[in-house]
Amino acid sequence: MNTETFFEHEQRPFEWTEREAAALERLNRAAGAEVLRATWRAGRRELRASQHVGVVRLGRRAVQVLPKTHRAGAPAEERDARAEEATRNLLHMLAHTGRLPVREHATAPLLRRGGDWFEVLTRLFATHLREEWQRGAHRHYQPVEDELPMLKGRWRVAESLRRPARRQLFPVAFDEFTADNALNRVFRFVVERLWRLTRDGANRQLLGELRQWMEEVTLVADLPAGEAAPALLTRLNARFEPLLNLARLFLAGGSLQLAARDFETFAFVFDMNRLFEEFVIGFVRRRREVVLPEGLKTCDLLPQSHGAPHHLALDERGQHVFQLHPDLALRRGRQFPLLLDAKYKRLDPSDRKLGISPADFYQMHAYARRYNCPRVLLLYPQTADMSEPIRARFTLTDGGVGTIEAATLDLRIDLRSIEGRDRLLEELKSVLSGMPL
Repeated sequence: MNTETFFEHEQRPFEWTEREAAALERLNRAAGAEVLRATWRAGRRELRASQHVGVVRLGRRAVQVLPKTHRAGAPAEERDARAEEATRNLLHMLAHTGRLPVREHATAPLLRRGGDWFEVLTRLFATHLREEWQRGAHRHYQPVEDELPMLKGRWRVAESLRRPARRQLFPVAFDEFTADNALNRVFRFVVERLWRLTRDGANRQLLGELRQWMEEVTLVADLPAGEAAPALLTRLNARFEPLLNLARLFLAGGSLQLAARDFETFAFVFDMNRLFEEFVIGFVRRRREVVLPEGLKTCDLLPQSHGAPHHLALDERGQHVFQLHPDLALRRGRQFPLLLDAKYKRLDPSDRKLGISPADFYQMHAYARRYNCPRVLLLYPQTADMSEPIRARFTLTDGGVGTIEAATLDLRIDLRSIEGRDRLLEELKSVLSGMPL
């Protein structure tokens, strides 16, 4: 499989065929987002990436789009190193959100060979599921009604009397300790589809073994992402949570909802907006004792303002409407000294307003006024074309007291290393303390 790497918003030469251009149109429609567009510039065929991260496979060619934080600009000989760095950080951002288990020994060979993002995630899923299945599949007792030539469990006598012609069989009901349950059917479906999609030999071998081991689990014909819900987890099978998260990622990405004839072309789209938000908020919550200034350490941290809903208006029936959802609200008693929102967008240091969207600023203004909050903080990723981090403060002028701040975080660090994580901790601590550059 020949893989070409693009970064978000990058446009460069790519000799696409008419058939591939038509496939891209179909895949973009199916994904509900424009991941790649076949276009022309100066008489040359090119591909243009959008703001979506993902992998598009076109027969024997694959195109992966990686985050703008590691965007192009480096010499061509450094592209592979940047792509590997970006992929590693994506994996560790997902690990920090608790959405997948990172197995460095599993992903390292693929990264060295330039394996695309989809194959790396496939290796993670197959390796971790294999380890967990060897420890023991999740089983539970499930009620079964059947007709057997022997008595087992409870004899359904009334059923026997209704059907005397089948005297050689006993209608029975019993509880069976089985692996054929809703959670394992999710894993079975994902294993089957990934086995058909992967082009990496080692991945196919791992998934082939899993297919054999999971034969007792029913293979469903179709499985929407909603079927892989967190409600499938209990305290008895909580060890499968990272795998269920990764299975849901595959299903939500659209890569598995394919007919058999479509396996040569597919798109796997990843929502970086949501990942950036979850990573930043999760990092602050887990490292609160380090990153929060002294005056905020005792605050309640409320993701999406859970437990403290605020609305903008009442409807004609007197019911609250237009609920506000700051990514993280810090509450002390009845006060909110800080609200934080993460935006996966590019800032423009040359612009007087830094390229902040008016809609985003109005949204933060509504947060400040409705929560009576003196400080609202917008966090953005620092991209490769920024020479310096951004720290800006806007004082509100409508009679109230308050500021809206904007700052960037540099995620182009090695999140695997202690040094990299410590550097991010110090940067977040500086931002949350309101320290100038």
